[in-house]
Amino acid sequence: MSLLKRYASLAAAAVALLAVGLAGPASAETTQPRAPFDQQARAAGLSRDQADALQAKVDRYLARQDGRQVSANEMVLAGGATLTVTVPGEKYVRELSTSAGSRAAAQWECDYGYFCLFRQQLGLGDRLALYHCQDYALQNWTGDGSYYNHQTPGTRALFKNQNRNVIFTTPGATYSEPSYNWTPVWYVRPC
Repeated sequence: MSLLKRYASLAAAAVALLAVGLAGPASAETTQPRAPFDQQARAAGLSRDQADALQAKVDRYLARQDGRQVSANEMVLAGGATLTVTVPGEKYVRELSTSAGSRAAAQWECDYGYFCLFRQQLGLGDRLALYHCQDYALQNWTGDGSYYNHQTPGTRALFKNQNRNVIFTTPGATYSEPSYNWTPVWYVRPC
């Protein structure tokens, strides 16, 4: 094979690989399979309408921030935070990805070692769970909500404004605040 043909075939192969590489991940991101999440919702006792409303709620969150859906009502956001949304018509978050999803949800639901923010007062509503010692950006997290510091004893979280200046330091864990205004908070560092 001549040198020119060899370079031409290598160039064609490179273009083909590049085209597949560019098209593959983009389509995978936009066409996430919904069937397993629908099955989870149905297995947890949700009606078809509830499952559809839950998926619409998850889709709205994902349209506003970078992340991926990992269960019927849970997303892992780009910074590593876990966002769990309430089932339509319910006050508390519950995990639908486990067999515990069928049990009754509880107020102030937050695993040990985490700092949890809630959309509503008294540990109600959608929950953002933070674990790693880093700044987490809050997107569209405004109004009166609450938080539960369920980290190791004595650990304090820092709330920061848009310039990353500390505006509040929480009491040490374990501590819950039944009402907190999230509007001035742009970042949370849970440690």
